[in-house]
Amino acid sequence: MRTRSLLISVGVLVIGASLFVAGRVSVSNPPIATSNLPVSTAANPLFSPLSVDFTTLTRGWALGTIPCRGRSVCLSLTKTTDAGRSWKTSPLPNSLLHLADRKVDGTPSIQLDNGNGALSMSVRFANGNDGWIFGSLETPPKVSDEPMGTFVSILWSTHDGGRAWSPQPQTWIYRQGTFLDLEATAKTVYVMSLNKTFNVTVESSLVGADYWRVSKSQKLFIPAGGGFLSGAFVFSGSHGWLVEGNDRGVSGSAELTSSGQWAPWTPPCYTVGNSLAPLVASTPTRLFTECQMGGFASQLSKTAPHGAPLGSTWLYESKNAGRTFTAVKELGLYDEFFGTVIASPSPNSILITEGHSQIDRLLATFDAGRHWSVVYLRGPL
Repeated sequence: MRTRSLLISVGVLVIGASLFVAGRVSVSNPPIATSNLPVSTAANPLFSPLSVDFTTLTRGWALGTIPCRGRSVCLSLTKTTDAGRSWKTSPLPNSLLHLADRKVDGTPSIQLDNGNGALSMSVRFANGNDGWIFGSLETPPKVSDEPMGTFVSILWSTHDGGRAWSPQPQTWIYRQGTFLDLEATAKTVYVMSLNKTFNVTVESSLVGADYWRVSKSQKLFIPAGGGFLSGAFVFSGSHGWLVEGNDRGVSGSAELTSSGQWAPWTPPCYTVGNSLAPLVASTPTRLFTECQMGGFASQLSKTAPHGAPLGSTWLYESKNAGRTFTAVKELGLYDEFFGTVIASPSPNSILITEGHSQIDRLLATFDAGRHWSVVYLRGPL
């Protein structure tokens, strides 16, 4: 994901905390008319966010649900042009709304996870016009004795700022799979998903073209066991990186070269446990991530920081576009809290989430990790 896309977690906190931040080719389909849902000057106060994406400091979109038709919920897209001070509802196609509202065992599909332990739907925009809604939605069983329904992969695009949306079917995706990530550079949009041969495929299209094709790269495999498969892109300028795997480590990784091809790349935590963790980029050459010492069921590596306890989590930094990473600071023990580096808006500024007991915190540093302060707190005092 791009640096800004890792702000999704922040964006969800933003809306949930009352706007805390005021600040393979698939054939192109014709746009489908959007619904006649009323457009308001402010988002519904009962709006529950699933995904948030900002393309500038002031312009962003939030995809979520609102109460409708009694106790049910409906998919809803809202837009802000003033850094989140106000939100305006953006209509969605009736056919997409219908998929999101279909009941599975009495629950709207949009309220179920995507079969991969993640949120069902997400939104991304490359600029003010080109955007995508993607994910997967469970459908009811076709016959009554089936234990569960199937998951339908969803990909819709807009090229006029959300006034019209077009479905973009991807027939190569595994039937019960979903998109691991979708991110865009200024010119190209990339998707990553489990394919029908049980490997991971990356496809791309020009942001305004809806003309998808497989991106040339080495094979990206899936873990032999463990938790749900996940993956992420990171883009900064002309540079890009991807990782995919699960709680047992990284299964595949690649670097986007200057020629636009994906090449083999050694992930940052490989030598100290190969743990899978988000990667953020403040510049095309300055990257941050976190690494768990020992990773999954491994001994402490000789390359771990001096004195690092097995299972501890450390902040790692690269100053050379990901070729090498060095340890910056210990963040804590794995069984004490769970932290995730989610954004680095400038070379010395980093945001990280922290969960401990019943308390969730958002931490920030403005001196590249030497000092940290709590900028958001949710939970008992």
